[in-house]
Amino acid sequence: MNSNHVLIGNGRLPYEVLIQVFDYYLEHETALYPIETLLLVCKAWSEAASGRPSLWATYRIKVGDETITKLWVHRLPLRLRRSGSHIPLYIDITSPPNNLPDDDSWFSSPIFTGAPIIRDADYLHTLKLLEILAGKDGSLCSRWKSLRLLLASALQIEDGAEELIYPLTYPMPALQLLHLTLRCRYSGSVPLNKRRVLFPELPSLESITLSTFHMENYPDMSHARRITFHRGYALEGGIPRRGLFNAPNVEILSIFHDGFGFNLPDVYPTLRKLILTGPNLGFGLETVSMPCLEELVVQYSKHMVLKQAASLQDIGRIHTIHLAAAPPIQLTHNRRPESRAIGALLGVCQDLRTLKADKYVLSLILKDWKHYLQPTSPLRVVLAKNSGEDREIDIGDVSSTLEWNRIVELANDSQDGS
Repeated sequence: MNSNHVLIGNGRLPYEVLIQVFDYYLEHETALYPIETLLLVCKAWSEAASGRPSLWATYRIKVGDETITKLWVHRLPLRLRRSGSHIPLYIDITSPPNNLPDDDSWFSSPIFTGAPIIRDADYLHTLKLLEILAGKDGSLCSRWKSLRLLLASALQIEDGAEELIYPLTYPMPALQLLHLTLRCRYSGSVPLNKRRVLFPELPSLESITLSTFHMENYPDMSHARRITFHRGYALEGGIPRRGLFNAPNVEILSIFHDGFGFNLPDVYPTLRKLILTGPNLGFGLETVSMPCLEELVVQYSKHMVLKQAASLQDIGRIHTIHLAAAPPIQLTHNRRPESRAIGALLGVCQDLRTLKADKYVLSLILKDWKHYLQPTSPLRVVLAKNSGEDREIDIGDVSSTLEWNRIVELANDSQDGS
């Protein structure tokens, strides 16, 4: 549009306002009320919408219904043409949840009995759409900037059907964000020379999230700066392999794990923030060097995670710790093991400057403050609240004779005064 205003009725609507309307509609579109509806309002709106390529480069698709899939199969080629040839593409494909187990037992699930190539229609729908979005021989994958692929079901590829997952095997040089909930493997009938690597080249990747993840291989994470890992593994020679190895540039690493074996490299040279969540990480941290580590976040449901965190090789370098208890632990009556684990963790943090905790954890810490902490510099204590409005607690000089039960009252007052 060359004009700065668009004629609406007897007046003119500023083009900038109209664009905000378009963007809002895009954010809230549904399969039955898509942004194509904007083309039907009037000629001026149609011209304005058609002349904004970025409006047609975002795809939020919920699979699970054959009718919806057919709508998108018809709609996507038109949107891709309207988006031009250089605009980055943002892809978000999700499926409804199902009852497939989160753990390894899905390999022997009844979903894999019998002979069909695809065991779940959600994948069939998704792969149809990805084939369109990838273009011929993956020509459009160079424009993919963000990909969220959250599929609650499972896929097994049989011999002769390898092309079904070709859209995930092309290089994606511009991809910056990747979020996968994905269970995908080749059948044993597929020869090794026919198996393609999934997500092989991701040189621009900045952030990757792997949740309930079971695949033939890990995506290329060598350039990722933020990694979130929530249950899963990749296969290597048919054997499940859990771990994060090829991630030399990661700066923020978040791991949720529930006790299965897990492996880390010897060193994370650029890691600044480590987030640990779960009842039992299932791996040791004492052999992993993190020379740049500054912040540690631990959300625990069993005190074993606190002990594992205390074994960090570079724990003495940490400036900031954030502790939070998952709800199950708050139901226990014996807090002594938990209190000791917290004390052991804080006791080895020689350079601690900021301590952030929820009310429950903070009450355990403050009762035995002198036994836990001997800070060498002024310490900030922050009460983390569910509302997100964290509050700093003024505890005065930690070397003073301030009564520690009074500190507990301050924590309670801060919570109650929200």
